[in-house]
Amino acid sequence: MEVASTIYTRIIFQDVPLSAEDYLTGSRKAMLDATQDCIKIISTDGRLLMMNRAGCVALNVPEDSDFGMPWLSLLPESVRDRGLEALHHAAAGDSARFPGQSLSPNGTMFWDNLLTPITDDAGQVLSILCVSRDVTEKTRLELALEAAIEREALISREMQHRVKNLFSVVAGLIRISEKESQTYSPPRIATELLGEKISALARAFDAAFSRDAAHNSDPSSVDLVSLIGSVLMPYGDRCKLTGEKICLNRNILTTIALFLHEMATNSVKYGSLSSESGMVTIVGTGSANEVNLRWVESGGPAISKAPIHEGFGSQMIDRIVTASGGEIKRDWPSHGIVAELILPNAA
Repeated sequence: MEVASTIYTRIIFQDVPLSAEDYLTGSRKAMLDATQDCIKIISTDGRLLMMNRAGCVALNVPEDSDFGMPWLSLLPESVRDRGLEALHHAAAGDSARFPGQSLSPNGTMFWDNLLTPITDDAGQVLSILCVSRDVTEKTRLELALEAAIEREALISREMQHRVKNLFSVVAGLIRISEKESQTYSPPRIATELLGEKISALARAFDAAFSRDAAHNSDPSSVDLVSLIGSVLMPYGDRCKLTGEKICLNRNILTTIALFLHEMATNSVKYGSLSSESGMVTIVGTGSANEVNLRWVESGGPAISKAPIHEGFGSQMIDRIVTASGGEIKRDWPSHGIVAELILPNAA
């Protein structure tokens, strides 16, 4: 880029008196018009004195313009501050660089802008040469790479979160199994109950995370109460289910299962399912157009105030629900969290 700037400086200013009012010869202008780089001559106070054909196209300026207009006003507002800073540096005698953008029929274009001061023999800056090179393809590749890295990091964090939660859930199921075993006559072996609950947990995990299961399901055969019972089966009678028989659109099955799984996991760690006397009531209502799921905890540790920050799992579920066109409302009364999931059910 610096080499190109030097070449363009020689084309424009060689054997020509250095003055901001000088004009290019026809041959020199033809040479500059032949390049895809945007070449501009800018005065030290920011006026556009001359621009080649590529620059006129990029900034939507007529080629036969008299020029003299402010240069920064031709740039997108998002890059003007950086352009102004670069202009000040160049007017002070230093080369400067800044990233730019412009809109085209093909979308946003990205530019690498290099400002080089043109000085006289005494070192006084007479004008500024600005060379803008199209770096759209390179920038888009970099943005795509950054997005891919961010997605991989997010998947990695979610995996760590799920594995960590799995240990907490199993520990909670052990406590529940030990208590439940004493309710049978004669008492059942706690490890047998635990095995049944872990098997149920595996089925719930499939319901929550299997994309194929969701997309291959027949909406007419899956109702809301059945889905709730499937996901919360490992917690036995600690979760009380009420609601209506509502046929679910298959596109929201996984979202509902993920919500229930995350709520149950948090309850085992911090809420009602962490206490021997704790209970969860889940009420499902809705219609062919909307599903409403209300999760109410009681009998667990008292809540003094709402948490300052949401955990990673809750943030993840919020993003998934929002992407599905729904919302989650949460409240933290002293008896336990109350959460309401609202989702569109229409195809």
